[in-house]
Amino acid sequence: MTRTRAQMLANQHKQSSPPSEKEPAAAPTPRAKGRGSEDDDPQAQHPRKRRFQRSSQQLAQQMHTSTRQTREVIQQTLAAIVDAIKLDDIEPYHSDRSNPYFEYLQIRKKIEEKRKILCYISPQAPQCYAEYVTYTGSYLLDGKPLSKLHIPVIAPPPSLAEPLKELFKQQEAVRGKLRLQHSIEREKLIVSCEQEILRVHCRAARTIANQAVPFSACTMLLDSEVYNMPLESQGDENKSVRDRFNARQFISWLQDVDDKYDRMKVCGEQLLSPAGGQTSVGPRLEPSSKTCLLMRQQHEAAALNAVQRMEWQLKVQELDPAGHKSLCVNEVPSFYVPMVDVNDDFVLLPA
Repeated sequence: MTRTRAQMLANQHKQSSPPSEKEPAAAPTPRAKGRGSEDDDPQAQHPRKRRFQRSSQQLAQQMHTSTRQTREVIQQTLAAIVDAIKLDDIEPYHSDRSNPYFEYLQIRKKIEEKRKILCYISPQAPQCYAEYVTYTGSYLLDGKPLSKLHIPVIAPPPSLAEPLKELFKQQEAVRGKLRLQHSIEREKLIVSCEQEILRVHCRAARTIANQAVPFSACTMLLDSEVYNMPLESQGDENKSVRDRFNARQFISWLQDVDDKYDRMKVCGEQLLSPAGGQTSVGPRLEPSSKTCLLMRQQHEAAALNAVQRMEWQLKVQELDPAGHKSLCVNEVPSFYVPMVDVNDDFVLLPA
């Protein structure tokens, strides 16, 4: 019993001794008293939460201050850059980033400068220009009364029966359409040749005036579709096509037009060799535009005549099977089924 009691007393002594030792260290201070008063107050906020709230507010204020300072620095830098740059000295096509609106204005300005150099040039009229179809306007027009008089219409022979007269009128209407088509094609070829001659004279007049392009509506329309800066080479400024132009070159231009429309052109015929390469056989004659037109019209007239002769033969055999059973196509009289006459005596240019 004595040992047990002694242990109990020792334990009580150990439990009561630490507070007595720590009392001098835990001396209350004014700040600690304040905290203690807040801890004693049940409605006061926890110190840790209050300390965290104060730190977040400080961080937010610091971030706001730094952001404002950064914005002020950026604005000052941009203002200094704008003040230092002169907009008139900017070369937009030498910078990586350029204003597209400024580029377009520069393109239009460049085109306007080129357009100021252009002038209207009156070319010299070609020989016998007063007799040109383009000038007189004597070509066929749809709806023009005088145009119908140029196309001949053949009346049916009086010796034909009524069914054959009706067939003749039907075939004559088809032949009239072919005559009209051939006449229009010939006049188109004449007008095309006259336009080529006029272009040659206009080209010669521009060459003498040292002007590359004509001052026309087509040039204006072409310039309105330019979206890139026109490139300029230094050699083009000092180059003059007028220095190389002479009468011999002008005559060669006219000769090229004559060869294209009215004469046979000589060219080398190219054939494929067995090895796969091209070998020149020799010169050959290539038909001109007029020759090709006449050959095609003659072929169309012959083909139409053959078809109409066959129709005439079938119609005659249908009306009189016994009398015309052995009628051949070549035996049909030409005045019953005439062939469309192809006029190959027309001239492209007046002499």
